[in-house]
Amino acid sequence: MNTKQFEVLKKQIKYMTPCQLRTLKTEISQTLEEPKRLMLTDEEQQLIASLFR
Repeated sequence: MNTKQFEVLKKQIKYMTPCQLRTLKTEISQTLEEPKRLMLTDEEQQLIASLFR
């Protein structure tokens, strides 16, 4: 997105409903979050395994 497009977007935000703003906020927050770990550490795997012994 270039600078002009970004400025247009910022102006359009003023016309959004509260619900739309909350949805946009959620989308932005999810985009900025660090990726979730998908793998367990060895320590976590051992702890889980110990629960079934």
